Amino acid sequence: MAVYKDVQRKTWYVSAAYRDSTGKAVVHTKRGFETKREAQNYETDFRKGLNPSASQSITYHEIVEKFLENKKGTANADSIHEYRHVADLFLTPLYSRKFSAIKSKDYITIRSSILDSDYSKSYKNKAITLLKSISRFAYNFYDFKDQTKMLSKLSGNSDDKKDMQVWTPEQFDQFIEHVDSYTFKAYFTLLFRTGLRRSEGKALLKTDLKNGILTIDKSIRSNASGFRPLKNVSSRRKIQLDEQMVEMLNPLLKPPGRFLFGNDEPVGISSIQRQFVDGIAKCNKELTKKDLPLLPVIRVHDLRHSHASNLISKGANIVAVSKRLGHSDVNMTLKIYTHLMKESEENLMSILKTF
Repeated sequence: MAVYKDVQRKTWYVSAAYRDSTGKAVVHTKRGFETKREAQNYETDFRKGLNPSASQSITYHEIVEKFLENKKGTANADSIHEYRHVADLFLTPLYSRKFSAIKSKDYITIRSSILDSDYSKSYKNKAITLLKSISRFAYNFYDFKDQTKMLSKLSGNSDDKKDMQVWTPEQFDQFIEHVDSYTFKAYFTLLFRTGLRRSEGKALLKTDLKNGILTIDKSIRSNASGFRPLKNVSSRRKIQLDEQMVEMLNPLLKPPGRFLFGNDEPVGISSIQRQFVDGIAKCNKELTKKDLPLLPVIRVHDLRHSHASNLISKGANIVAVSKRLGHSDVNMTLKIYTHLMKESEENLMSILKTF
């Protein structure tokens, strides 16, 4: 078998000559690999799969693990961690089954369960995309039929931004009461009151807080990868904190260790996610007992959206909000929060009536 470059299509392909169980010479060709590495991986797995029983016995979970292993060449550790989290969240009903035994109706059932979940549209689409990607991987590397081609994602529309899930200050106060760890209580509060990205908050050192001002000049997505550059030049900024926030952070400056949230290492992604999800669950359980409206189930990143949304809805200057968020330009802020600007315009009209 050999790996070749398809110059015209700018992809790679594998061509294999072998003898089947009857001794007949067979040529197997597989095209469409974006990288040489993918083609070489396919070549290795194909040789292993020449034993039909081995290929037919592989489980869906084993395919998922091989898919994640293959992703290590093109995706960072954070992305792979998220792929695994999404898979464990939605695809576990398929894990123990032989891949060859899974039918189209099974994928339709999984898609339906994804759509019926309480997650945001973008997160549901991420799960559907992963489902399709794993099936495509199995087709490319193991010659299984791709039965997810017809599975569609949720379509976008002009009202999507209006459906952005955010919390009001009152809702955040309800949530934060149910976060047990003081470190995470302070961490989530800082994200909500400053609009910091999760990775920017993780990377904060104790020396980054001086005289009530936070210096944002680095990020950490995963502890293994260490410090990373910020998303763009404008993300390098200083943020003034209110007195209440400074007072809340002061106890975290005393313990040993250089990180504001952590010690010699920052808090981990899985710990952040677990504390956030558990806090929402505990809060909603309590609200259910009191027959009160439940908190919307949002992502950690939506604390950033909540901060911006609350500022804009209260009439904050859009340029100042953009700088506080570290956007590359004000147009980015306007693109994300256009629906709030329209609401602000309506407020302006009501004010003009008093002139």
